[in-house]
Amino acid sequence: MALKSKDFLQAVKELRPLAESGNPWAQTQLGIRHYFGQGIPQDYKEAVKWFRLAADQGVAEAQNILGATYANGEGVPQDYKEAVKWYRLAADQGDAVAQENLGRLYANGRGVPQDYKEAVKWYRLAADQGDANAQNNLGVMHDKGQGVPQDYKEAVKWYRLAADQGFANAQNNLGLMYKEGLGVPQDNKEAVKWYRLAADQGYANAQDNLGVMYDHGRGVTSNRVIAYALFSLSASKALSNSSNAARNRSILELSMSPKEINVAQDLMRELEKPGNLLKVVDKYARNPLVKESPKLAVTPPPAGDGYPARPEKRPGVVSCNTSCINADCRRTYDDGRKVRFTAQRKFDPFSGEWKIDAGGC
Repeated sequence: MALKSKDFLQAVKELRPLAESGNPWAQTQLGIRHYFGQGIPQDYKEAVKWFRLAADQGVAEAQNILGATYANGEGVPQDYKEAVKWYRLAADQGDAVAQENLGRLYANGRGVPQDYKEAVKWYRLAADQGDANAQNNLGVMHDKGQGVPQDYKEAVKWYRLAADQGFANAQNNLGLMYKEGLGVPQDNKEAVKWYRLAADQGYANAQDNLGVMYDHGRGVTSNRVIAYALFSLSASKALSNSSNAARNRSILELSMSPKEINVAQDLMRELEKPGNLLKVVDKYARNPLVKESPKLAVTPPPAGDGYPARPEKRPGVVSCNTSCINADCRRTYDDGRKVRFTAQRKFDPFSGEWKIDAGGC
């Protein structure tokens, strides 16, 4: 079939008659093509139509994706209770992704009363099937003591299982456990190892954490230029310039010379290129372009109230600056108003990641 060769236009032509004849596999695949706009214009409503037809025939994959469209409000009004319904139907069939999704809704209290024990139950079912996202989330529950007694060794176990599958969030979490000596002997070099793996995948928190290690010379030789470049790379992915990485960069640059900053900015541009991060970092560590002066003691700037700076007024336009940590957002308007709100979080059932949308001004 053309689907195997990724000829999506031809695949749609082959799938449609099968889907219209009631074939549930073809209905699911046609829904996916509409969802992503592969071979046809993206159309969430049309995707939902085909997912529903397959879901009504008991296809777990379609039930799970249909649940995600309700959770995200894609092609249908957002409805967490309806999302729970479809996730549960798929989860009860043993679909690991649906089990993880259902666990997440219980953990966050969306569509159901918040229940950490129930979340752990579903995460464990998915984790035991090898679902990396669920393994990481189960690690978090043990790490925080939510739904289970706090147990750092158990958290490390689940983080490692997910990290060994290449799951960046878990790699970063495992790095944190080694850095702090929680559930494992404290080991900065091991922390750096896991931060590197996650940072190389583009995980912003790991890039920031790796920058901290270079800034303070923990597990690696201290290098302010590399630290600055990593902080900048991480900050570039944040919703505002008030992220931890941006703050770390602001503190660090107080002890850097203009030449060091210029070199670091050039290095950051090299780090941005796909697949380049570790090669560029290691090459610069071996052959630095600038000799660093002794690091000066600096006083960090005050944290303030957490709201970003007030933007300048522009004729005919409402301007604002927004700062978000996870989904907790603070916004400052050009008239001085300050607003705190929760950004919309959308779950991508295909990548297994939550995406944050703070909206416009």
